[in-house]
Amino acid sequence: MSHILFELGTEELPPKSLNTLAKSLYNGVVSDLNKAEINFDKENSRWFASPRKLAFILSNIDEKQADKTIQRKGPAVIAAYDDQGNPKPAALGFAKSVGADVSDLETLKTDKGEWLVFDIEEKGKRTCDLITDFISNSIKKMPIPKPMRWGNNDFAFIRPVHSMILLNNKDVIPFEMFGVTASNQSRGHRFHSPEFITIESADTYVSQLLEVKIEVDQVTRKENIRKQVLKVAKTINGNAQTDDNLLEEVTAIVEHPIALVGSFDDDFLQVPSEALVSSMQKHQKYFPVFDENNKLMPFFIALANIESKDVGQVIKGFEKVIRPRLADARFFWEQDQKQPLDTKFHMLEKMTFEKQLGTIADKCNRIKEIMFHLAIHLDLDILHAERVSILLKCDLVTDMVDEFPDLQGIMGGYYAKAQGEDDDVAQAISQQYKPTYSGDDIPSGPLAQVLSIADKIDTLCGIFAVGKKPTGNKDPFALRRASLGIIKILQESKLDINLYELIEFCVNQLEIKNLDKKQVRIEVEEFINQRLKHNYLEQEISHDVVEAVLDLKPSNLSDCNERILACSQFKLDSAAPALAAANKRITNILKKSTESIPDKVILRLLIENQEKNLLGAIESIKRRFNQEVKDQQYNDAFKHLTSLAEPVDSFFENVMVNSDDEATRLNRLALLKELNTLFKAIADISKLEI
Repeated sequence: MSHILFELGTEELPPKSLNTLAKSLYNGVVSDLNKAEINFDKENSRWFASPRKLAFILSNIDEKQADKTIQRKGPAVIAAYDDQGNPKPAALGFAKSVGADVSDLETLKTDKGEWLVFDIEEKGKRTCDLITDFISNSIKKMPIPKPMRWGNNDFAFIRPVHSMILLNNKDVIPFEMFGVTASNQSRGHRFHSPEFITIESADTYVSQLLEVKIEVDQVTRKENIRKQVLKVAKTINGNAQTDDNLLEEVTAIVEHPIALVGSFDDDFLQVPSEALVSSMQKHQKYFPVFDENNKLMPFFIALANIESKDVGQVIKGFEKVIRPRLADARFFWEQDQKQPLDTKFHMLEKMTFEKQLGTIADKCNRIKEIMFHLAIHLDLDILHAERVSILLKCDLVTDMVDEFPDLQGIMGGYYAKAQGEDDDVAQAISQQYKPTYSGDDIPSGPLAQVLSIADKIDTLCGIFAVGKKPTGNKDPFALRRASLGIIKILQESKLDINLYELIEFCVNQLEIKNLDKKQVRIEVEEFINQRLKHNYLEQEISHDVVEAVLDLKPSNLSDCNERILACSQFKLDSAAPALAAANKRITNILKKSTESIPDKVILRLLIENQEKNLLGAIESIKRRFNQEVKDQQYNDAFKHLTSLAEPVDSFFENVMVNSDDEATRLNRLALLKELNTLFKAIADISKLEI
């Protein structure tokens, strides 16, 4: 078995795309290996990425392809020989093409006739002869939006290539690309060990680079950085915020990480901590430090890429570059407060949200109408609803958000509070975008929750109305995230909001020419329901339970949760199979009937004891059942349903529903109709697969 190592040595690679590039290089080669039917140890093969290196190792790879027999199919026998059995040109030509005599050809019988065939033994090619083409193909397919040229070369890559390794065990595989010839030479750390080193084999690659101050294993390097940052933070009695995205980016910047603590003036802490954190993380790639009360400390942790003899000078350098950034944040904070937040609303009239939907100001006005509608229904403060509708997007035109776009909403909340707005209003503005990711908390108060829903539902309905709904992986307006946010808030907040009425209200206030509002409403409902269904399936709730509940289109998603849980529990009950089967039967009978079925059962028209018993059983539970459904006591309601299992079975065994007597038949159908109403009060149990 062989071990193949490939490395590209380049100038500094773009940090945000480093792992993507390395993964693409590796996956492209693996794809070609699979097509060529060359086996290797996938578990112990992997790619590597460091700031100046893209590499991979293929472990225990086959030295060559397996030999195989390929059957070549020639002309039909009827066209290959004449009446005397002599070969015609078709047979002679086929024999020549496969390098054989006509007498060596065989006959293959199929349903469509007989054909000449010949088996060719194909020798497998050596992996070392194929791997160079696989690497070339993969490099050409790498996702490089702006390849660059260097020198007078006519080739291009994401960064200039200076060295290349391609080894089969210890032997160099001949290969040339980017004007560089493959060898066994790699470079160490730019400052600590800049000279070339000889890589002995794939097995020693990682350890040899480690000796020259390069941790080429990005997974190990990332974990090393995380541990260093946390450890260094403890030396100042702090807790470092090791955001995973920042960790990933820093890992792509340094190849020999050394964590160091820097500090800044306490005065900067008067600025909202989110602005300081954003400045540290986004601009300087520093890790912020918090105290035991989760308050920002005047410290940061930065990663050096060298072991300096004068660490103090390195730290001073880190501190020197962060101070102007923090000063900018303080300037923006002070400058933005010189004008009240609401005076900026007129500037939103010049910011386009979407061409057909108008400006950001137009969106705010639609949100205001939604807020009024929901505030009246939920008994919220109307003045607060109006105020938050005016202010919610005003921070988009502040200097702070212009510099730090990720702080939109958050800064609006700070500015609102600083100018004396009600706490609920400020909180709602700061939390309007929550939840922003899977696992994020929902807004923490009714006003904030309603504002977040109003903003998201307006975007959802508006973008569907202009025909820009998501397709495939394209979702430029983040409608999937918006719908998931709406679902999460409605489920967890227990707000009494009818989702379908809200969608209808939002669609009705859209002023778009020739808009088919009914169609848009249907599409938005279906879109949200699909997200809701997917959510439940991800929670490993069986698909039949999900369909049984969602097919009834419960308008309150908090209530929907309770129904799902109760229906899952009911499915385990011993009476569930009989009741589910009975409900399917009832549904089919009622569906096939073309008659006008009465709403009430007439007692005197009941003839058989079994139908009288069934009505009695229904009447005995109906009042309590309906009250339990109203109170969302679905488990108790299902228990009452199970008491109907025996009388329902007895009814179907002894009573002919489709009686020849019209009055009797309609009365029995009315009885089934009433029973069906009970069965579908919580979920359509006919959908259950038991």
